[in-house]
Amino acid sequence: MTKKWIVNKEIPKSAEKEFEAYSKLARQLLFYRGIKSRLEADRFLNSDYERDMHDPFLMLGMEKSVSRILRAIKNNEKIVVFGDYDADGISGSVIFHDFFQKIGFENFHIHIPNRYKEGYGLTFPAIDEFIKSGINLIITVDCGITDASEVKKAKDAGIDTIIIDHHIVQDETPEAYAIIDAKQKDEKYPFKFLSGAGAAFKTIQGLIKMGADTGQFNIPDGWEKWLLDVASIATVADMVPLCDENRTIVYFGLKVLRKTRRTGLISLYKKLKLNSDFINEDDVGFMVAPRINTASRMGHATTSFNLLITPNNAEADSIASELEGKNGERKESVQVILDAVEKKFSGSGDKIPPILVLGDFNWMPGVLGLAANRIMEKYQRPVFLWGKADAHEIKGSCRSDGTVDLVKFMKSFEDCFAGFGGHALAGGFSVLPEKLESLERVILKTYEKVEKMENGFAILEIDNKFSLDDVNWNNWNIIENFAPFGMENPKPIFLFENIKIDEVKKFGNGGIHLELSFRKTDEVLVKAIGFFMAPDKFKDVLLETGKNIDLAATMEKSMFRGIPELRLRIVEIREVV
Repeated sequence: MTKKWIVNKEIPKSAEKEFEAYSKLARQLLFYRGIKSRLEADRFLNSDYERDMHDPFLMLGMEKSVSRILRAIKNNEKIVVFGDYDADGISGSVIFHDFFQKIGFENFHIHIPNRYKEGYGLTFPAIDEFIKSGINLIITVDCGITDASEVKKAKDAGIDTIIIDHHIVQDETPEAYAIIDAKQKDEKYPFKFLSGAGAAFKTIQGLIKMGADTGQFNIPDGWEKWLLDVASIATVADMVPLCDENRTIVYFGLKVLRKTRRTGLISLYKKLKLNSDFINEDDVGFMVAPRINTASRMGHATTSFNLLITPNNAEADSIASELEGKNGERKESVQVILDAVEKKFSGSGDKIPPILVLGDFNWMPGVLGLAANRIMEKYQRPVFLWGKADAHEIKGSCRSDGTVDLVKFMKSFEDCFAGFGGHALAGGFSVLPEKLESLERVILKTYEKVEKMENGFAILEIDNKFSLDDVNWNNWNIIENFAPFGMENPKPIFLFENIKIDEVKKFGNGGIHLELSFRKTDEVLVKAIGFFMAPDKFKDVLLETGKNIDLAATMEKSMFRGIPELRLRIVEIREVV
C-alpha cells in the first residue's frame, strides 16, 4: 500500500498573529498540534511541575483509596501489590515498593504474574494464595478493572481490593473497595490517559499529602519526583498520549533518568552504551523499555522488577547482562517467525492472501505482537499470529494496516476465542483449541464480507517542506522545544524534494539498516538513517548514488561516541514527483 503524502497548508493569519512571539517554524508546529492560544503555547513549551501536575484528589476514588492504604499501613496490615508483567505494571509496582520502603513499611509483597503460566490480571489461584497468606489488602497496578469475579472472591474472603488501572471500564465493574481509573463513568479528572504507573504515581502523591496532613509520616517535599524515572519509562512504553500530564511526567522523568540513582538503570545504560547525560524518549522507547519488557516475554517479569529496585552493583550488572541476553533471544524468536512467513510467501506475488493468518505451537506468545507488526508493515495487510510455547493456552496477536477495525472484526467471529481485546489497529486473543483448525478459513471468509475502513493509515502527514540547508542547529533548537515526542505529539516530519543521493550504505547485522548521504549547498554532508529499512524495502524506488528522490524525514540529534551530529531519520522515500 502506497501512502499518500500530504503537506500541511500555511497556517491562518489569526494563528500567525496569536503566535507572533515565536519563530515561523514554531508557529507552524504549534498550530499543527492543535494549540490554539499563546497561553497554551507557553504552557506547552515551558513545562512546570507544580503548575502542570493535577491535584490527585480530583480523581474519582482517590481519597477512599488513599485513606484505606494509610489505614493498612497504620495497622500493619498485610498488603500485596499485584502488578502487570509489562513495563507499565512493573514500573507501577516499583513506585509502590519505593514508597513503602521510604516510610519504613515492611509488611507488603509485590506479586507480578508469570505471563505464560498465570496469564493476565487477577486469577482465582492467585486469590487463593492471597487468602492462604493472610493478605488484608490487594492493590492492583495496570490491571484489575476487568477482573470482577476474582475481586468478588477476594471480597467474600474479607480481602479489600483497590484497583489502579487505566484500561476501559467494562459493563461489569468489579466490587472493589475503591477504583482509580480515569476512564470510569462520572470521572471528572482533567486528564483521562495516564498509564497504569502514572495512576500509581498519582496515588503516591495522594498518600504523601494525606500522610503529611494527618501526621502519619513526613516525607521531604518533592521526594516523589525521584519516582518519575520509572513513571516516564511506563508512559513511553505504553504509548499513551504524550500531552497534558503525561507530557509533564516524561519531561521531568527524563531529567531524573539522566541522573538516576537506580543502580540497575546505571548498569543497563552501560550495557547499552547509553550516555546518561543525553537520555531521551527514543532511548527509553527503543532501548530501555524493550529490555524491561523482554523479561516477561522470555522468562519472568520479576527480573526487570529486581533490576529497578536493587541497590547492589554486582546484582545490577548481572541482571542487566541477563536482560540483554534475553533481548537477544527475543530478537531470535521474532526472526524465526519472520523467516517462516518469508519462506511461506516468497515468490507468491499476487497470490498472498488479503489477510495473513499464521501460527505454530512453538512460537512464543510474548513476541507475536512484535512479529505481527513487522509482518504487517512488510506485506501491508492485516496479520493474525498465534502460538503457545510454554503458555497454558493458545494465544495470539493481531495488527491492522488500517483497512479493518480489529476489535469490531473479531466480534464477527468471537465464538473462535476464549477472549480477545485491544483497539482498532492492534489486538490480542486466546484461541479455543477446537476452533484452531478453522481459524484461518473463518478469518479469511469474514474479511471478504466485512466493511473496510477508510484507510487513514495510508496518509503521511508532513509538517513542512525543507531544503537540506534547513538541517541546521537553529531549526533543531526550535524542534527540540517540542520534545518529548510520542502519541499525539509526533516528531515533525519534513519533505525534502528532488534531492540527490551522494552515497548509499547498509549497516547492522546482515545490512538490515540503511544510511543515505546528501550534500548541502556548502558541500557539508547530511546523513539520513533508516533502521530496518534495507534498500530492498523500497521496491518501487531505486536507491543509488546520483539518483534524485523525495524524502520524508524527521530531524534528530545524534550523540554517537559523544559527538553531537544533526541527521535525518527516514520516514518514507518515493520517486521524484
